[in-house]
Amino acid sequence: MEIKYQRILVAVDGSAGAEAALKKAVKVAQRQQAHLDILQVLNLNSLSYDGNGLSLDGKKVYQVEQVNESYLQSLKQKLIDEKQLPAAEITTHLRFGNPKTVIVNDFQPEYQNDLIIVGATGKNFIERLIVGSVASYVIRAARCDVLLAH
Repeated sequence: MEIKYQRILVAVDGSAGAEAALKKAVKVAQRQQAHLDILQVLNLNSLSYDGNGLSLDGKKVYQVEQVNESYLQSLKQKLIDEKQLPAAEITTHLRFGNPKTVIVNDFQPEYQNDLIIVGATGKNFIERLIVGSVASYVIRAARCDVLLAH
């Protein structure tokens, strides 16, 4: 018996792993005729320090937000144009915070996603050692099904 998913969440961050997750999410959404939530989480803590103590002011945060909103809208349009997904069945979201907790504790419960698709990795080995893998946290802590895309 096949499980029928209604609302699929895919988190994107520009990495190869996120690209694989998005491709898989599109296929599953098309097959299941499910709504696709595309989420990008910006961690301002990782953006605010470059080794010189540089911090982001309100203007820089706004610029970062605008660039990422534009990226998400162009991604949505690409899926509509190239993959023939209905516009009403794709919603893009931009949040700020720690991607691990935003995905599992905030976003998924709020939107009642019944499937989360994550990429195998978005960070290099050293970054995973320092901050941990978002994918491994989501797999352990999510309250719905999780699909890991390689």
